[in-house]
Amino acid sequence: MRYVFSVHLLVFVVLAGAPAGQDQSALMPQHPALPATAEENWVMKRYKIEHATSIYETWMTKRKKIAELPASTIVSGLRKLSVVYEPDVVTITAPMPQLGLNADDTIFRYTVEGEGFADFWIKGRWYKEFDGSFITEQDGNGCSKNCSGKVTKVGRKEEWSNVRLQDGREGWFRDF
Repeated sequence: MRYVFSVHLLVFVVLAGAPAGQDQSALMPQHPALPATAEENWVMKRYKIEHATSIYETWMTKRKKIAELPASTIVSGLRKLSVVYEPDVVTITAPMPQLGLNADDTIFRYTVEGEGFADFWIKGRWYKEFDGSFITEQDGNGCSKNCSGKVTKVGRKEEWSNVRLQDGREGWFRDF
């Protein structure tokens, strides 16, 4: 009986996670494998193709075209995928004690979520959907507060959308 209680307590502790406001990063022994992918459900179920688009059977490098859609074609949105072949390299320009970072340290930005949030690899930890509003882009845009990081190398990324065509087939197109 004591064993069953201990197992239930362990399961509760593991599932509960860190309390809100505490460090919710994940310690990882090495950088995420590349390409790193992040998938999200598509909010818009009916989508109008804005310009002529090639549709492929997969987003992966070895893919074959299954259709060519003219502009204004309506498709059903299924999901979106961010594929990171190389993350952005960000150099820290001012100390960030909350992350244990000093000037000239390097961090890596993976999937950009929007509004400054992104997935980061920082000193052996993975930060999912972390506030990156401290970063200045190479063109000088970006930073909205505590400007203490600058993109020193833009990575290589692709955004793909998975859709259902009017004939029922599923396919992928690259967002530009």
